[in-house]
Amino acid sequence: MKQLTIFTPTYNRGYILGQAYESLKNQSDKNFIWLIVDDGSTDNTEELVQKWKEDKIIKIEYIKQENQGKHIAHNTAVLNCKTEYLLILDSDDFLNKEAVKILNKEAKRISDLQNISGIIGNKFDSKSKNVIGNIMPQNVKFASGLELYQKYGHKGDTLRMYKTQILKDNLFPEIKGEKFIYENVIFDVIDSKYKMLINRDELYYVTYLEDGYTNNSLKLKKNNFKGYALSLESSSIYSINIIEKIKYNILYIIWCRRYNIKINSKLKNIFLYCVALVFEKIKYPKFFFE
Repeated sequence: MKQLTIFTPTYNRGYILGQAYESLKNQSDKNFIWLIVDDGSTDNTEELVQKWKEDKIIKIEYIKQENQGKHIAHNTAVLNCKTEYLLILDSDDFLNKEAVKILNKEAKRISDLQNISGIIGNKFDSKSKNVIGNIMPQNVKFASGLELYQKYGHKGDTLRMYKTQILKDNLFPEIKGEKFIYENVIFDVIDSKYKMLINRDELYYVTYLEDGYTNNSLKLKKNNFKGYALSLESSSIYSINIIEKIKYNILYIIWCRRYNIKINSKLKNIFLYCVALVFEKIKYPKFFFE
């Protein structure tokens, strides 16, 4: 029985999705399901996936939905996932040929550990093969994502493989008229309750595209301002570093005032509210306003 689902959300990425397929069909361990959630593509994605399914090299499940955003595609994948674990693989990324073998082996170490939500590891640049950010901290076996970034000083995107049931218990909220919510809105909640097993192998390769989320961050925030408010609110509540908590609280207040969003009463500290008003008046930080 397969224990791992590899989930790929995609939208008009037929031109590059093939590199993910190539990496998956070449896995040394094919004990996984590739679940593709097509968020309303209008290109040739559906035809490509049908051809790959006919190859019968790996097990592929394909779901096509109306365009609703990556976070809703994530919810769709989680709700349709039938395996114990789910690994998130973006449509422009791919895996080392030993990735599934290593992750399946690592998963057996944590299946019975109730306080562990999954596995976290480095991502690597697809061209240079250099690590994105810095290597996972040495001599640390388990840590939450929040601990990695705010306690151990980790930088860079991370590979994340979760126990499916934990994801089912922590779905993304839906916001009418918006199509993007940052992942920390659910990851922070999970991190507040669980730790993750740290993996240091070179398993996951990243390709940063011009139309990707990383290169369109400011536009995404402005077009999905309620979702971004949730991201700032989550960071304000769950940050474990007091400086980070204060910073995000101030940014959250500024953002809510700018877009007329009701501020969570628990985060409306009088002193921080006054500081936010000062920063807002001098238009700092500038990236919120330009």
